[in-house]
Amino acid sequence: MAAPQRSFLTVLVAFTLACVAGLALTARALHLPPNPVFLGLPLYFAVLTFLLHRWQEKALAGDPKGFVQRFMTALVVKMFASVAVLVALLLTAPDAFITPMALGFAVLYLAYVVFSTVRLMRLSQRAGRT
Repeated sequence: MAAPQRSFLTVLVAFTLACVAGLALTARALHLPPNPVFLGLPLYFAVLTFLLHRWQEKALAGDPKGFVQRFMTALVVKMFASVAVLVALLLTAPDAFITPMALGFAVLYLAYVVFSTVRLMRLSQRAGRT
């Protein structure tokens, strides 16, 4: 179990760094002033994805129905937590960052949902074969 966690963490860190680079390049192309909150968005998604993925993976080995329930619950938790964070950020963001932050947040949300879904589906296929 330790080896898959390390490889997941490595892939997650690489994905997060790619997201940070993409946001930084986009912000630079749009001539937005530096904002650490904007570039910190991937960190929020990385931590949330890591915690939810660990919780989901525990059910994968022994209980397929439990895994499906955890998978669906994690999607709901990620959605509601993200909406709450986005509202808080938009209420406190400078005017110049409201639209870029909302768009960046939405893109990152979708990217991390796809990332974790693909990873978990691959793991569940492997677990079904063994």
